[in-house]
Amino acid sequence: MRTLPGYIIQERLKLPGAWWSPDHIETMLALRLNRANREWEAYWRGVEKETA
Repeated sequence: MRTLPGYIIQERLKLPGAWWSPDHIETMLALRLNRANREWEAYWRGVEKETA
């Protein structure tokens, strides 16, 4: 059995035809983990507050 974070990372990185810049992989994975942890809405509310 795979761990959930490992599954989330591999599922996204191994999409057919997908490629990722090393400069952006960590940011993309952090967003994906936020969504998997059901923290997506809270994350974006925080971003909105920072940019307001």
